Amino acid sequence: MKLVIAIGLLLLMPTSFAEIYRWVDSDGKLHFSDQPPEDSAASEEVSSKMSPINRDSGAEETKKLQQVFQGETPEEQAFHQQQKAQQQRRNQSAERVCQQAKYNLQILKGRVYFEDSDGNEIIVTEEQRKQRANQLAEEIRRHCT
Repeated sequence: MKLVIAIGLLLLMPTSFAEIYRWVDSDGKLHFSDQPPEDSAASEEVSSKMSPINRDSGAEETKKLQQVFQGETPEEQAFHQQQKAQQQRRNQSAERVCQQAKYNLQILKGRVYFEDSDGNEIIVTEEQRKQRANQLAEEIRRHCT
């Protein structure tokens, strides 16, 4: 774990002229430092070996990733646009239905006169009118925002 942290820190350090030393202590632990160890442990200067790791390969890596993950094909883009358009049409239709239901509810809350398709009056009691208004209000609450 310490090795991973040490290497990570080395990769994040800005390029400098300091030398980097690597050594293993008497307990077998690997160490990295910009100064050689104080005791007589054998150390190795690894600055020259670390420089290739510190170069920026962002553009190369980006090109490789773009080749692997090319994004959506034109067919996929067209399909997603079609799906989005269909969803918008469904939402607009549902909104129109809700607006009509809300309008009808406003009408049902006042004095109303019901007719059948032939223009004949339908007799509705006040209790039936209230019941229809309550049913419509429940439908609006369940299906409309």
